[in-house]
Amino acid sequence: MLFAEYPDMFMEDAANFGAGESGSDAGNPHGGSRPAVLIVEDEQISRRALKTLLASCGFSTESAESAEQALQLLDDLKQRPGPHIALVDLNLPGMNGLEFISRLCQLDPAAVPVLMTATGDDALAAALRGHTVPYLRKPLDFDRLLSVIEEKSRN
Repeated sequence: MLFAEYPDMFMEDAANFGAGESGSDAGNPHGGSRPAVLIVEDEQISRRALKTLLASCGFSTESAESAEQALQLLDDLKQRPGPHIALVDLNLPGMNGLEFISRLCQLDPAAVPVLMTATGDDALAAALRGHTVPYLRKPLDFDRLLSVIEEKSRN
């Protein structure tokens, strides 16, 4: 489970999420400019929970279930003002998270990737060898996630 402390988010009716999963979420109840966030997560419930929680905090979001789909959304993301954050699951079908991050950095050098993973320490160390990318462990702590997004958007 992505957010153990937010079980009600998993019970939402799919109709509350609109027809598609990509698209921007307007309105920032917290004021100021927030970074645009691209969520790349193959688990539908986790992807929707992240999108909903981030939108409720005033972030503009796009979401994709695969790295390949996320690559198609990059043009829209690059058009948005301000910083761009990409929350990327490590274990995606097809192109994995690290492969996507490499492509992302080539196509949008201003984007800041953050890896999300439930992978164990040994496998994570092997996967990250040669990569310098921040990561968060699943289940995600939403307060920590917000702190990382805010920190990375200022750099």
